[in-house]
Amino acid sequence: MSMNKIPVTIVTGFLGAGKTTLVNHLLDTLDKTHTAVIVNEYGEVGVDGALIHADDQILLEIRNGCVCCTVRTDLVAGVRSLLQRSPGIERIIVETSGLADPGPVLQSFLAEAELLQQVQLESVITVVDAVNLARIGEDQIAQEQIAFSDLIVMNKMDLVDAPQLEQAYRQIRAINPVAVIIESSRARIAPALAIGQQRFSLPRALEIEPGLLADEHDHEHDSSIGSCSIQCSEPIEAAAFNRWFNGLVNTSGEQLMRTKAILQLQGEARQFHVHSVHMLTDARPGKPWPREQPPQSTFVAIGRGLDHDRLRTGFLACRAMA
Repeated sequence: MSMNKIPVTIVTGFLGAGKTTLVNHLLDTLDKTHTAVIVNEYGEVGVDGALIHADDQILLEIRNGCVCCTVRTDLVAGVRSLLQRSPGIERIIVETSGLADPGPVLQSFLAEAELLQQVQLESVITVVDAVNLARIGEDQIAQEQIAFSDLIVMNKMDLVDAPQLEQAYRQIRAINPVAVIIESSRARIAPALAIGQQRFSLPRALEIEPGLLADEHDHEHDSSIGSCSIQCSEPIEAAAFNRWFNGLVNTSGEQLMRTKAILQLQGEARQFHVHSVHMLTDARPGKPWPREQPPQSTFVAIGRGLDHDRLRTGFLACRAMA
C-alpha cells in the first residue's frame, strides 16, 4: 500500500447478510476520528446509516438507488468531499447496498484519475449469509459479489448445520476458488484479517470483468425487486407491532427479502432495532435516542411484489393510542 494513498475497503454482500454488523465490529477496533464510512441503501429512506458507529462528520449516506449505477457519480463526489472536509482521514470503508454489483463500485475507484492519486483499493470483503445462500445463490448480483471478493466472511455460522455449511462452501468455491474464507457468527472476526491486508488484485478483477476499466459498465437491476419505506413520529405499541410483524413474516416471508426498522416504542427511551431476512428475524434494543433529534420510527421492506398499501396500513395501525 502506497504510504501517501488512503486505503479503501469495500464491504459487499446480499440483502441481510450482516454487512452493517461487520462494519460496526471493525469500527469498534479502529480510530473512528480517522475512518470515513460511506453507506449506500436501496430505497429513499435510510436505516443503516443510523446504525453505523461512525463519527457523523465522516459518515456519508447515499440513498434512493444503488451505488453501482445511478448514484455512482454521488459516490465519487462524496469521496472527494470527505477528503476535502476531513484531511485527517486515514481509511475509507464503503458499505454497498445488498443489491449492488461490485464491478461498477470498483470502477469508481479505478477509473477516476483524481481518486487514483488519493486512494487505493485494499480489499473487497463479501459477507455471505450461510443460512440463505442456497436460496439466493442463483441470483446474478449475489454471484457477482462473491466472484469479486478477496475475503469472504461466512456469517451466521451458529444457525447452520454441517450439510448446509458443506453446500455453502461448494457454492462459493464454484464461483470464487481463491478468496480467503473466514467463518463467523454475528460477523465477529479478527479485525486484523480484514483491515490492513492488501488483498485486492486488479489482474484478477479484470479476469472476472475485462471491461472493468471502460468508461461505461453494463449493469441491470432486477426490476421485480422494489422497496417500501414508512415513517411516523407517534410511538409504536410493542405488542401490536409484534403481532403484525410476526404475521407479516409468516405469510409473506418469501416475498420479503429484507426488512429493517428503527422503532420508537411506547415507554422506551432506547431505539429498538428489528431485522428480517425472509423468515429469519432478529429484534433487540439499541442506543438511546439523541437528545437533539425527535424520535421517529422508520420501517423499510425490500422484496418482490410488495403491497405498499397493506404494509403502510399494517405498520401505522401499530401506533400507540393517545
